[in-house]
Amino acid sequence: MSGKRAMIAGDHLFSESGRFDGMIGGDVVVAEGVELTLHGLVNGDLLIRAGAIVKLGAMVGGAVINKGGTVLTI
Repeated sequence: MSGKRAMIAGDHLFSESGRFDGMIGGDVVVAEGVELTLHGLVNGDLLIRAGAIVKLGAMVGGAVINKGGTVLTI
C-alpha cells in the first residue's frame, strides 16, 4: 500500500498471505497457514492460529495470543 496507510475500523481476519501497513481498530486473527507482515497499530488483541507466520513490526494495544504459529519481530 504505497503512500497511504490503510485503516480498518473494527476487527479483522487475515485469511490470505500478504502485507498490511496501517491501523486496525479492533482485534486481529491471522488464519492457519497465512504468512503476514504486519506494520502499524492493532488496537485490540492479535491472535495467531496454528501454522501461521507473523512478521510483527506493529504496536499491539492488547495481548498477542499465539495458538501454535510463529511470531518474528521486525
